[in-house]
Amino acid sequence: MAGIGFELKKIYRKEGIARAVVGGIYSSVVTIGPTVVVIVTLLFLYLALNMMKVSFMTRELLSSTILYVFIFSIILTAPFNAVFSRYLADKFYMDEYANILPSFYTGILILGILGTGISIPVMLSLYFRGGIDLPFILAAYVFWMSSVLLFFSVTYLHATKDYKIIAIFFLVGMLVVVLTALVFRFVLRADRIHSILYGMAAGFLTIAVLEFSYIKRYFRTVSQNYTECLWYLVHHGKIWLTQLLYMLGLYVHNFIFWTTQQRLTVAQTYHSHQSYDMASCLAMFTNISTMILFTVVAETRFHEAYQDYMESIIGGTYKAIQKNKKVMFRTLSQQIGQVFGMQLAITSVIFLVLLIFGPYIGFSGMIMEIYPVLAMSYLGIFLLYGNLVYLYYFDDTKGTLLSALAYFAGTVLGTLVSKNLPVAFYGMGAFFGMLCGFTASYFRIRYLEKNFEAHIFCHYKIIDTMKSSQKGRIVYQKQA
Repeated sequence: MAGIGFELKKIYRKEGIARAVVGGIYSSVVTIGPTVVVIVTLLFLYLALNMMKVSFMTRELLSSTILYVFIFSIILTAPFNAVFSRYLADKFYMDEYANILPSFYTGILILGILGTGISIPVMLSLYFRGGIDLPFILAAYVFWMSSVLLFFSVTYLHATKDYKIIAIFFLVGMLVVVLTALVFRFVLRADRIHSILYGMAAGFLTIAVLEFSYIKRYFRTVSQNYTECLWYLVHHGKIWLTQLLYMLGLYVHNFIFWTTQQRLTVAQTYHSHQSYDMASCLAMFTNISTMILFTVVAETRFHEAYQDYMESIIGGTYKAIQKNKKVMFRTLSQQIGQVFGMQLAITSVIFLVLLIFGPYIGFSGMIMEIYPVLAMSYLGIFLLYGNLVYLYYFDDTKGTLLSALAYFAGTVLGTLVSKNLPVAFYGMGAFFGMLCGFTASYFRIRYLEKNFEAHIFCHYKIIDTMKSSQKGRIVYQKQA
């Protein structure tokens, strides 16, 4: 995310309301723009094809397919993206570009094998237990694998720092979705759910192909070393596991509610809890602006303070080191408080709007009973992610892993209890997990603040990062 911060610094270099608006729009497009485009496209197709004329269970078959593809493709790719991001950062720093494209191919191969292995039991269940036709299943498979490739490729697109191209690819892909769905429905006379699924498969395959082609053109220098990145997966296993636990924590409370008697089963394969899932979705989007605020606030000023400190320990005086350390942690504390305050105000406004107008647009009953606790939970969950990023800055993989583990374990244990509570308290499991994770990450940061010199000078080597002939020179390294 630091690359996004650099782009924002260019925008905010000149002060003024206009530059602030431009920076906010840029951050929104980069962080949540693709998600919004996909949602708008699906809503348009549901209205254009008049999906209300389709039976309830048929609609749920399509909705469940899309839901499962998005959730599990994100869970599958996120841990690999975290490790490969570290790999790319190291390669860019050392000016070693020849192995980047081979690592991309290796990542695709690994995820392709894992994705296919995961999808086979689901496809067999849909066909033999659910009685779903083969064209639907094959289209769902293309949609699934395209999503896996797409979400993995985004990491390499970020490395090019051409963030706008991601939005462009999604716009092109969604245009393909709409055109394909309309052609299948009104020209080829396919039914509504097949038309939409064919459109999603074609559109996401288009995005994946565009991303693949762009990455292949950008990283032209190629070696034959396809296994170097595998060492990173082993050596940086804590990063992989941290990201996996965090992503599972986002959805594990939903998975637990999918096992209750209130669950809905589609084609004897898909399980969901409509009210809880919808409340979770509303709560997540209520707080999604946290990611925008964090990108704007933390990735600009904090990165600068962090860089000042790291450069001071290379050749600065003890007084300069202590001064920059205080500035860095003071900036960090201010950023956490600022993001929390701004997001709390936004969440409160959206919360009140939904309470007042929700019943008029279909959000009522059990959904609105569950929503309040989940809304506060996701506020803390996204703030927890910000704390994990700060810990990554300090190369504290142990701290990130412990925080993610506390979050995941707390969510699982809390939800196992909260599923038996009254409806209004269903979200207490996610809330308890958030408290565990955020508390662990917060006190880990405070621990580092008090013991930062020991953490820096006793755990890893310090490398000159300044733009000079000495760049890359080891300045300090712990002796065995």
